[in-house]
Amino acid sequence: MTFWRPRRPAMPSLPPPAPDLAAQRDQARLVFMQHEYNSIRAELVAAVTTQQTVMSYGLAAIAVIYTGLLASWQNLALRTGILSLAPLLLVFVWFVWWGEVQRLGRARWFLWDLEKKINAQLRAPDAVAGESDLPPADVLHWESWVRGRNRWKMNLHSRPAYHLATGLLCGTGLGTTVLSVVLTATTSPMSGGLRLLAYGGAAGFFVLCGYALLSFRRNPLFRNNGRVIS
Repeated sequence: MTFWRPRRPAMPSLPPPAPDLAAQRDQARLVFMQHEYNSIRAELVAAVTTQQTVMSYGLAAIAVIYTGLLASWQNLALRTGILSLAPLLLVFVWFVWWGEVQRLGRARWFLWDLEKKINAQLRAPDAVAGESDLPPADVLHWESWVRGRNRWKMNLHSRPAYHLATGLLCGTGLGTTVLSVVLTATTSPMSGGLRLLAYGGAAGFFVLCGYALLSFRRNPLFRNNGRVIS
């Protein structure tokens, strides 16, 4: 009987598998696109929040301006000053609000392009939609859904709200400008300085409105923005 057994030779260790560089690169691309998508979504939400804040301040300014106007109606100089300068203030508020609308439009268009890119890379042709109307092969759907790929085949962007906001600020400014010019033309006596203030404010208001219209028509983000995609 023997108490010693010969040791078995140690098996050589296998080398670690070589990393799949192509798979790592694809995974890194998806991670970067995910972070970019989340960042743009956060900017979109921030733009909507800032729009609401600017509009709230604009409405508060309108209330303060016209409350002060009614309280000082008998003071010719103060009345003329308010009527002349209030429209300019409203147009400047509109420009700040319009900047946030452009920011929102940039984010929406970029997200749509990014969604199409991600869907092209991750599309699963054999996916099943179930009871959903969303395309089963795609991964991201929101920006295409809101542009017309929905059960109603409609563009669901809330454009009337932006039209009404523009009409509120610019329309109020226009009415105030017209009232300022009419009162200046029919009030006598009135100093030359007050007349210059009234007519200068009206001219400045129309120049700014023309510039606003020109900047809107030249902006590529809002051309055919209401069209429905298939």
